[in-house]
Amino acid sequence: MIYLQVLLIFGVPFLLMEIQKRKKWFKAIVMAYALGVGFGNFLPGFFMSALLNEVTGISIILAIPLMLFPSKIKDWLTQPKTLLLAYGLATIATTFTVIVAWFVFKDRFTEIAIISGMVEGVYTGGTVNLNAIGLAFNAPNSLSVLLNSYDMAFSAIYLLAIFSVLPKVLSYVLPKSKHRKGFVDKEDNSFTLLKPKQKGIAIGKGLLVAGVVLAAVVSGSVIFTGEMNELIIVFGVSLCAMALSFVPAIRSLPSNMVIADYLMMVFGFSLGAQASISELMSEQSGLLGYFLFTYVVMLCIHLLLAKIFKIDVDTFIISSTAAVFGPPFIGPVAESLKNRSLIGPGIVIALMGNAIGTYLGILIVQVLQGIP
Repeated sequence: MIYLQVLLIFGVPFLLMEIQKRKKWFKAIVMAYALGVGFGNFLPGFFMSALLNEVTGISIILAIPLMLFPSKIKDWLTQPKTLLLAYGLATIATTFTVIVAWFVFKDRFTEIAIISGMVEGVYTGGTVNLNAIGLAFNAPNSLSVLLNSYDMAFSAIYLLAIFSVLPKVLSYVLPKSKHRKGFVDKEDNSFTLLKPKQKGIAIGKGLLVAGVVLAAVVSGSVIFTGEMNELIIVFGVSLCAMALSFVPAIRSLPSNMVIADYLMMVFGFSLGAQASISELMSEQSGLLGYFLFTYVVMLCIHLLLAKIFKIDVDTFIISSTAAVFGPPFIGPVAESLKNRSLIGPGIVIALMGNAIGTYLGILIVQVLQGIP
C-alpha cells in the first residue's frame, strides 16, 4: 500500500506537468491541489498522514532554494514598493478584525484574548506564529489543535480560490498586474533542448546543491537550538539560496525552475490531500462562527484598503499569501499567477511576517487581557 501512495504522490504531479506542456491553458498547480483535496475528502485515510506531512515539508523546503537560485537580487530593487505596502495593509486588516471579533465573541469563549492573539499571529505570518503564541501563554493543547484545524480548513478553501477563480474576479476590482523583471524565465526552454543524459546531469546538480543547502541549514538549526526550527530553516535556506544566486554556475543551471515546478506540484498534491473540508461542518467548539467572521472580514478589509491604495491583483494576492500562509506558499501562488518576479520579494516579505507575527500576537493578547 505504501508503494501505491508514493507512486501517486510523485506520479500524479509528473503527469499533470506533462499535460501542461501540451495544453498551455492547463494549470498543473491548480489541478494538483484540487486532486489532492479530492483524495483527502473522498478517500479519507487512503494516504498515511505521516507520509503526507514529510513529503509536504521536504518538497517545498527543497523548492525554495531552486526558485531563488535563478533570481537577480539587484533587480528586486526595481520592484514597486507596493508589495511592502500591501503586506502592511494586510496586517492592519488582520489587527482590526481581531479586535472587532474580540468585542463580538468575548462572552462566548473564556480564552478569547489568547484565541485573538493566536489568530493575529497566524494571519500575519503563518502557522508557526499561532503555535508559538499558544506556547507563550500556556494555551491548552486542545485549543491549539482546534485552531490549527479551523485554520487549515478555511485556508484550504481560500488557497483553492487563489489557484482558480480569485485572480480573475479581483481583476474587476483592482488594477491588473504587469509582469516585471527579476526572474529568469527562459530556463525551461533551455532545459527542453538538452539531451536526456544532459537533463539527468542538470537535475542531479540542482538537487545536489539544494540538498546541501538544506542539510547545512538543518544541521545548524539542530546544533544551535537543539531542534529543527521551522522559522530558522526557512530563513536560512532562503538566505543561502539568495547568496548562491550570485554564483553564475548555480544561477544558470537550466534545471532550477523545472525541478522547483515539479516539487511545487508534489507540495500542492500532498497539501491538498491533508485538507479536510469536513472540519467546517463541526459546531462542537463554537469556533466555526468566529473563524467565518474573522476570515471574511479580514479579507474584505484588506481588499478595500488595496482598492483605496490602488494595489494591483498579483501584489494583493502575494501579500495576502505572505500574511495568511507564510513563505512556503509564495512560490506555488506566484507560479499559478505566472508572475515569478514576485517569488523572491514575496518570500522576503513573508519571512518578515514570520518574524513580527509572534510579537504582534503577544501584544494583542496582553492588550485584550487588560481590557475589563
